[in-house]
Amino acid sequence: MTAKHSRSSRLPGTSAVVLGLYCFSLVLLPWTWFPPFPWLHEHAQWSDAVFAAAAISWLIERWRFGNWPRLEPVHLGLACYFLFSCLSLFFASPHPASGLAKLVGIGELCTLAFITSDLASRPGVSRGIGRAIVVSALLTALAAVTGLVLFYVGTGSQLIGIYGELEPSPWYARVQAGTHNPNLLASFCIFAAAVVARRDSELPVALRRITLGALWITMLVTFSRGILGFALAAAIRNATTPWRRRIAVSAAAVFLLLIVSATFWKPNLDPIHPFDTHIEQVASTRFQAATSSLISLTTHPVFGTGLGTHPGLARGLPFDAHLTPVNIAGTLGLPALIAFAFLVASHWKRRSRPTDLAIWGGLAGLALDGLAQDVEDFRHVWVMIGLADAKSRMHDQSDRA
Repeated sequence: MTAKHSRSSRLPGTSAVVLGLYCFSLVLLPWTWFPPFPWLHEHAQWSDAVFAAAAISWLIERWRFGNWPRLEPVHLGLACYFLFSCLSLFFASPHPASGLAKLVGIGELCTLAFITSDLASRPGVSRGIGRAIVVSALLTALAAVTGLVLFYVGTGSQLIGIYGELEPSPWYARVQAGTHNPNLLASFCIFAAAVVARRDSELPVALRRITLGALWITMLVTFSRGILGFALAAAIRNATTPWRRRIAVSAAAVFLLLIVSATFWKPNLDPIHPFDTHIEQVASTRFQAATSSLISLTTHPVFGTGLGTHPGLARGLPFDAHLTPVNIAGTLGLPALIAFAFLVASHWKRRSRPTDLAIWGGLAGLALDGLAQDVEDFRHVWVMIGLADAKSRMHDQSDRA
């Protein structure tokens, strides 16, 4: 018997209960307001409840067989990020009791990454994850198109989101489908496309193309900056030749410039009249939020302004930074940001060879999107982190075998 077969015999596969609950929680990821989840926290959703059941089942299964995941440096990053979140809550938050639900949420995110890494590194699980995301993506696309049709026939619905700094118009809508806002929907599309495009998902070619096409349509009707992240992720996962790699690098540079420029200047954009686009003289909301958050960081460098607070100001009101690294540091402190950066850097250092372009293209797209909004609390971001770690684990297990 080979070492590989011997190891497999000692590590029984994931049970149908654990995998079923976990995959169902992924299907529910982009459904934040439907069906209503009335307990715990205003941003709690049924995906949280289903994942909690999956986590409990996973713990029972691992306890029964005694095959706990091998701890790696990336887990130190997860533990430190949660630890510094606790310290920020108890030493910096003006109202610690009100931030406790936020701490529970961060604990869930770290657990989500940890369990995703363990499950996805097991044989056949990536296939189930891919199909769960296909179902979720197609249902989300259907909701987006339905919201758009209702908009054009004059019927309002929660499927349509806020316009943000865009001017409301009877000619176009910003679709949010089952999420709380169009920007969150756009971020989910980046994640979903990366998972669907993975070879490990083992999807039929026709189904993969249909799903990616549906995600492109959904992304475009969000009218969000996330379109740039989505396009960058697509360019990277298709960068299989020197010419395509040059295109991906050029796209990254151009998109980064556009994102940064939109932070400093406030473009007045009307999708119906694109030639009327101009730069307003007033500072953009994102610029106000980012700069004020940096000022907060200089006065609260260790624990930030406190878990559950807003580190910045915009239009005279408390505001998140709308710039993920600054928001983490401004809210939780520089040690938390270092822990988060270490987590991502550890994944990159341990990445499999050849590099999984779908996963890392998706992470690059989410990182670009994270320069325009705060993505550190998005559940799908932590699922993506877990998938990146799972790929490294599979590579390491193959080498040890």
